[in-house]
Amino acid sequence: MSLMHRRQQREAEAAHRPYLLNDAIERCPVESDEDSDTFSRPLIDSSIGSVGTELLSDGDAQIHYSVEDAIEHIGFGRFQVKVMFVVGLFQASDALEMLLLSVLSPELRCEFQLEEWQVALITTIVFVGMGLGSSAWGSFADMYGRRITVLTAALWISYFGLLTSQSPSYYWVLILRGLVGCGFGGGVQSFTLMCEYLPSRYRAKLLILSSLMWTGGCLFEIFLACVLIPRFGWRVLVIASALPLFLTLFCMWDLPESVRYLLAAGRRQDAMRVLKTIAKTNKMTLPDGELVHSPTVDRGRYRDMFVKSYRRTTLQLLLMWFGVACVYYGVILVQSELLEKGGVCVEEHTNGEESCKCQHHVWSDYLSMIVATVGELAIIPVNILTIDRIGRKASIGLNFVMAGIFYFLIQICTTTTILTLLIFGVRAFISGCFNVIYVYTGEVYPTTIRSIGLGSCSAMARIGCMITPFIAQVLLAHSVRYGLGLYGVLCFLCAISAFLLPIETKGKPMQQLHADDQPCASKTQE
Repeated sequence: MSLMHRRQQREAEAAHRPYLLNDAIERCPVESDEDSDTFSRPLIDSSIGSVGTELLSDGDAQIHYSVEDAIEHIGFGRFQVKVMFVVGLFQASDALEMLLLSVLSPELRCEFQLEEWQVALITTIVFVGMGLGSSAWGSFADMYGRRITVLTAALWISYFGLLTSQSPSYYWVLILRGLVGCGFGGGVQSFTLMCEYLPSRYRAKLLILSSLMWTGGCLFEIFLACVLIPRFGWRVLVIASALPLFLTLFCMWDLPESVRYLLAAGRRQDAMRVLKTIAKTNKMTLPDGELVHSPTVDRGRYRDMFVKSYRRTTLQLLLMWFGVACVYYGVILVQSELLEKGGVCVEEHTNGEESCKCQHHVWSDYLSMIVATVGELAIIPVNILTIDRIGRKASIGLNFVMAGIFYFLIQICTTTTILTLLIFGVRAFISGCFNVIYVYTGEVYPTTIRSIGLGSCSAMARIGCMITPFIAQVLLAHSVRYGLGLYGVLCFLCAISAFLLPIETKGKPMQQLHADDQPCASKTQE
């Protein structure tokens, strides 16, 4: 077979397996040595497909596969179930510490005789810690690995969570909960670890399904509060909420590092060992050939989020993360007050009235929290059915639109039962936004900046969380309509941003490198 014939055959094969890079097909040129019967194709792991160096001499070809090919070939099995369970356990433990804010506020108000702004500051300081920690933890995870980041964050949260139970004063509560919040910023990276081990065929649905563990943690925390606070007080509840993280630490110790991270870090042999372990656990084999080399590039750089191919996506995501967190935690903070007031109907009668500063939660308050939290379960089947049908962008946008509509409907004077259902609707759809936006953010960024991308978006979300207590507890006290209307408008602005996102990740494998890091290995150096 002539050199020209073989070249034409290989180029025809390559044409049927292009690799995608930011929605544009880019190829490195094929170069040949005119004095020999050999030519080479660049060996690049873009993670979007297989583009490997295949040296052909006398018709022999060496086959290479990318990390994406390996994950897809091994498929979903026992290993992924284990990862989902362990990471889900971490998310549930995280939820216990997060919902603690909602059930702890009345108890701290009574014990330390706090004003409303001081109670709101406890919530805000946690999110300040999360905002400061998210980007730093994300950069750390891209440089040193996802596994060590999540383990350190879990130890951090559990340690300072336990110390909170021994707080002698209000100011110590602020300091220790702020440090717990800083640890929450690293907990986000557990999602990155899970995301990088799931095959693209199941990824979106399974990531959404994993939110069941978060919701389960929220419901369990409400149960703990209902049982422990009346009998033993808030300090025992704080201890009980921190203990599950130690179980998570034990379970996570056996999880391997992300194989995508290992390859991006140039640790190819470690990546191969992990892939062999996954294949053995799932009773599968690796693809034929050799794992393609991934060029060693800088990882965890903030500026890479704003290169031309990602700039617009990053800016729009920052807005949506700000909005989804502000609205989500806003409805959690206002739900008890709205149910107690009966909506906006009696706003004029309650303005100016002095409320009791020490009022403990009663059973009806816990029941309201349970009803609202169940809304997060109701949206999961809807997201699973729609995310791979209409795409990530449309799913996020529609959830934002529906949340905004329900926020405006809450302002209608109606019965307490209808009001509860409307709050249920807000909680459901804004939770759906959170579920899908996590999936989209994890998919749209390449491995080299995936953690810092998710961490930076999470940091922006915490800014929304810092602001929302003053909307929910200060502006709402002045005008329920203004407060709820502001949340509704924010939902519609975020919906527009979602529909206008430049990249759709539906059906696309996850990238290993971004555009500026894609080398052409076959270029000759003059």
